[in-house]
Amino acid sequence: MMLQLRQAAFNDFITISQVHAQSWKNAYRGILNDHYLDHDVDAERLEYWISKRDETPVNQRIVLAEMDGTIIGFSCFYLDDSDEFGSLIDNLHVLPPFQKTGAGRQLMKASAEIMEQSAISKKMYLWVFEANTNARAFYERVGGNCFETVDKSHEDGSVAKVCRYVWKNVSDFVR
Repeated sequence: MMLQLRQAAFNDFITISQVHAQSWKNAYRGILNDHYLDHDVDAERLEYWISKRDETPVNQRIVLAEMDGTIIGFSCFYLDDSDEFGSLIDNLHVLPPFQKTGAGRQLMKASAEIMEQSAISKKMYLWVFEANTNARAFYERVGGNCFETVDKSHEDGSVAKVCRYVWKNVSDFVR
């Protein structure tokens, strides 16, 4: 099985929403409300991604990871989202059976390459739940530094702490 990376197409957005919802159900249990994860996340993520497809921001990019033609993960980011922090990785998800295979690292690298070529700022950042220790450990392994931790409202109506991880130069990630 070989991992293939490609840009998302119009007809990928339903599958992206399914990967996103499944990832949340796995990673955010105990962080987000169980009722939301069990009953609402699939429809809510579908609505979210259909709106992203139908009204794509000009600075949005999405890279998909596929194995044998099946989407197993994705990265969605916004070039030059912040003057201070650079491009925002808004979503980085890999389905649970494919975590720890290098897919997340390859998605991050592909995203950084696009940022290096297309963004004005060469910085990038993302937000991650403070309680998501697996993701935080991954971001630290790939050179991210926790810049700050803040309370943030979430889709299920809860408030939880999130950490902003920053990379000062995407070129460092590319190499």
